[in-house]
Amino acid sequence: MEQIVTSLRKFKETRELKKLLARLDPSGKHESNLAVQLLQLYQEELIGRSEYLALRAKIATGHYLSRLRSDCPELRGALYLYDTDKLRIWNASVSHMPDVFNEYTQGLDVGPDIPEQSPAPVYATHMLKIENVLRSDHPIVSNHYDMYKRAAIQSFVTLPLVHGSESIGYQFISAERPREFTAQELSRFSAASAYLIRELAAIKPYMIDQFERAEPQAAHKHKKRP
Repeated sequence: MEQIVTSLRKFKETRELKKLLARLDPSGKHESNLAVQLLQLYQEELIGRSEYLALRAKIATGHYLSRLRSDCPELRGALYLYDTDKLRIWNASVSHMPDVFNEYTQGLDVGPDIPEQSPAPVYATHMLKIENVLRSDHPIVSNHYDMYKRAAIQSFVTLPLVHGSESIGYQFISAERPREFTAQELSRFSAASAYLIRELAAIKPYMIDQFERAEPQAAHKHKKRP
């Protein structure tokens, strides 16, 4: 972290912040020290408020999902932001999900998932529990069945992250086999939502803007792959 701090004291460009984001430890092992040093950088005006909040959110969400994985090894958790204007979702924290699934969800148009007379997909506004993907006839499963199969997702639960009347996004917690989600597990996931909302609500517009800016570059790199 000291090397990163030194780098940021010399360079304020976005590319330096991207390097920092890439190198943060998602396990949260050094969360306290990182949080203190990030606050120091912000106070010294070496990073702006949006960058500070985004980095802090990355640490906090990564720590939550890593703890979830550590406590429940059979579960994989992820967080998604929902763009209410363009009806797309973006990967907020997805390090425990398969790459093929992450490529699929990043910037995904979820218009087909939105019922008539509804402003958002059900998973962005209500809990959705699918305990056996293979046997489910839910429209969401039908829309994404092929990807669930490729990503070895056989059961999942989603929990919305709602701030006031706005859907920020949702938690997506999945397993590689059919399973029931216990009341205790659901209570734990729901309790975490308030914490996640607090971290993501203010920074959602900034993060979506950054994802959209990076999208043309990612598409260009993808075209170059053999």
